[in-house]
Amino acid sequence: MDVLPRQAADAVANMAADQMLLEHYPAPDRVRFRPFAWTRPSFTFGVSQSWAKYRAQVPAEFPLVRRCTGGGLVSHLDDWTFALVIPPAHPLFQADAMATYAAVHEALLAALVAQGQPVKLAPVPAGLRPFQAPDACAQRAEPNDLIRTDDARKVAGAAQKRNRHGLLIEGYVWKPFLPGCDWLRFEQDFAAQLGRVLGSPPVAVAEPIYDQFDHEGTWAKFASKEWNERL
Repeated sequence: MDVLPRQAADAVANMAADQMLLEHYPAPDRVRFRPFAWTRPSFTFGVSQSWAKYRAQVPAEFPLVRRCTGGGLVSHLDDWTFALVIPPAHPLFQADAMATYAAVHEALLAALVAQGQPVKLAPVPAGLRPFQAPDACAQRAEPNDLIRTDDARKVAGAAQKRNRHGLLIEGYVWKPFLPGCDWLRFEQDFAAQLGRVLGSPPVAVAEPIYDQFDHEGTWAKFASKEWNERL
């Protein structure tokens, strides 16, 4: 598993970087992991959601950018974020969304439990679940999300995009719910646990060099009104 250096960028650049990681990575057969940060507090929302609805909810001073993955509105005001790409040849690529969430969040769980954080996976209910809109996804835990063991507050969630290039998982951990967490240690432990779960030991790599045309075009997409306000 290639582990990219953790870097900070604005919302447009971060969302563009995640899609580049999926579709233009120079070693497409490798599992790759990108931890990242935000140069400015921002919000992102799912690819199939309404711009107008969320723009009305988010204060005007905060950027709002449409992700290429699903889900609802997520605030990046004080979170720890990552992108993971699983290539098509990996066995987990064929698994359903519930199984891929479970695998990634089991690694996340192990990294946090190693520091004594009171977290667990949200249970998977028996039988069929009624459809629930993604509007409150940052507050409402879905099956295999991470929650606190004491009050069931949602600690971590993720969204996915699957295409011929691989499976992109964009995830976040809400830092205020985990007081005392050593985030530098967590980053190392999470990468190690992901490597164990995915059968691909972590290897630190340099920031990839992309084709300039692909890089600029992807950035322009996420910066555009046509993308962000299309629904």
